[in-house]
Amino acid sequence: MIKKADLYFFILFGSLIAFLAKGIFYAIIGSYLPIILALAITVSFLLTRDKTKYHNIIIKIWAISLIIWSILRIVIGVLNHFVKPLTENHLQQQLGIQGMIISIIILVFGIFLLKKKTRNNWLQTEM
Repeated sequence: MIKKADLYFFILFGSLIAFLAKGIFYAIIGSYLPIILALAITVSFLLTRDKTKYHNIIIKIWAISLIIWSILRIVIGVLNHFVKPLTENHLQQQLGIQGMIISIIILVFGIFLLKKKTRNNWLQTEM
């Protein structure tokens, strides 16, 4: 059985790793903004791990960012499907069924992190 602190850590760590991986991919093709943002939030987590108040603020910002990002992707995907399809193949793939599933998962992760933004015991026990 998974403890709540383990699940929280898994979701937080998983969302960070996913965005770091996506940032690396975009850096390879020439867009550096995603990797800069992913590294900034990762460094913020590392710098505030001993400061509960600031750590909670960073988690809240990250959770709200995940929620906004996923809602925007869902809205753009729905508009793309029902209003006017985009012609670029990369955007079609990002906003298709697989992209929608990823957006919904990220939305659930963001909501979970926002609801459980208080610091969990995993930070204190593993250091």
